[in-house]
Amino acid sequence: MANLDLIKQLNRTYGKTSPVASKTKLFSFNEALDPDSINKAVSNSIANLGSAFTQYFDLGLPAEVALLFIDVCSFSTRFSHLVGEEIGEYFDEYYDIVIRIIYDYGGEIDKIMGDGIICVFGPPFLTDGLNEHIKKAEQCAKEIIKVTKGTIFSSKIAMHAGTINYFKNKTGLYKEFTMIGKPLTELFRLESISEDESINYYDGTDVRAYYLPKFRNSPSASSTPPEWYHSQQKRVNLKGVDFEYFYSIEHNR
Repeated sequence: MANLDLIKQLNRTYGKTSPVASKTKLFSFNEALDPDSINKAVSNSIANLGSAFTQYFDLGLPAEVALLFIDVCSFSTRFSHLVGEEIGEYFDEYYDIVIRIIYDYGGEIDKIMGDGIICVFGPPFLTDGLNEHIKKAEQCAKEIIKVTKGTIFSSKIAMHAGTINYFKNKTGLYKEFTMIGKPLTELFRLESISEDESINYYDGTDVRAYYLPKFRNSPSASSTPPEWYHSQQKRVNLKGVDFEYFYSIEHNR
């Protein structure tokens, strides 16, 4: 998970109302020099966020979440001409677009890695049940694809869901958490084969189960073409991933 201070900073910058934004206390200078003080400060910060955060962050309760890996399409090749300050300006604009949308749908930032953003929809930030978490992740992903399509910020998105745990950094140096669990590995692998300007997900998953009723209730072929187009099955062909197929969802307008 992102550093708690970073989450607080992002929440405040982009206007997200959350316990982290309002209750997390930043370290003092003395705490930053003393690992024991940091550990105590971390525990106090989590306790101040409420029992839900304590259960997931301190006690390691498993969390059923939906995940998005949002990535700029072919950034390294499309923007190899950018240098220094130009790259920073590009990402500032990109984050302003994407992070605001993530927060609009209740997601939280896990990691920012240059042109890649991983975000989570689920406990302790959302507690509406996995199907609702997937729904919000899908709505978020669709808006990002629509807003960035055909622009210099065009993106591709890997969407996945499953059970993860939050793991607290034991070094005592940072108020930092990371998500651990097989869904994270699978998400990273899926991103590597994701189609541009599309939402991509594995077959045989909770995400697939979420979409199946939509197919059954879809209009006939003679009706107005749908706004979103679902691809046929595509082979995954990835080492270390149990899924055989994935799908891509493209915006049709």
